[in-house]
Amino acid sequence: MTGRVIIHDVGHGQAVHIFTPAGESIVIDLGCSQGFSPLSWLRGITDTIDLLIVTHPHGDHIDEFLLLKALKFTVRQFWRPKWLPREAVEKQNQASFTQKLNAYFEMSERFNVKLADNVVVGNPDVSGGMSVKVHSSSSCGTSNINNHSGVVVIDYANSTIIVPGDNEPASWRALNEQPGFVSAMSRADVFMASHHGRESGYFNEIFHRKPHLCVVSDGRVQDTNATPRYGYHAQGWVVHSRKGRDSQTRNCLTTRSNGHIEISTGFNDAAPFLAVTAE
Repeated sequence: MTGRVIIHDVGHGQAVHIFTPAGESIVIDLGCSQGFSPLSWLRGITDTIDLLIVTHPHGDHIDEFLLLKALKFTVRQFWRPKWLPREAVEKQNQASFTQKLNAYFEMSERFNVKLADNVVVGNPDVSGGMSVKVHSSSSCGTSNINNHSGVVVIDYANSTIIVPGDNEPASWRALNEQPGFVSAMSRADVFMASHHGRESGYFNEIFHRKPHLCVVSDGRVQDTNATPRYGYHAQGWVVHSRKGRDSQTRNCLTTRSNGHIEISTGFNDAAPFLAVTAE
């Protein structure tokens, strides 16, 4: 069985889809671009989102929230930083996102019952051996909701893929005090840069080992760019080309330059593999 992680090219936004070995669909954030709707693409495959993860409710991470209803998706489980007060969230979003935030908080109120472990999507016993966990900290002040972003850790077939939200140093410091997070970073194979590769999301002290590959979901306009730093931290990994060109060893990929990035993990004749494809 194979697990897949697709990091979509949505410019300055974030949209990641996970397909578990058990056939479940997990959506991390609801970014989009003018030319591409990740949710519309997903609707061509399934009408069910088994787990929706909103790392934090900033506009570029909830841009397609209204499409959940318009496309008639069934959302089975929902993770979000539910401790954030509505006032703080609304204050840090543009007025144009009011309707989407209303839908976000409406859904948040509906998903307020703790689930038994044996039904939680991301429990390896439920998801075909794949583990999907969200690490977070509520200890930072609410004046910057980036620091309340969840960090998603995906483990399958001896590979670990880490997808943050827009975490900044205060958040990374708090997470670095959590043994579970430190353990995840100590085995990271693919690390997605926080805050679209901006300097504000970079924090050297979380790299407890060199991942094979770093990935940045970015657009064409960046105020500060830490992409070269992420490349420095990576060991390098063979990346296969969708266009049929020869494979290359890369340290860092960006959606801006490499389009959507697909990561596959699984077993081939009982041997684990990690395969990465991009443009």
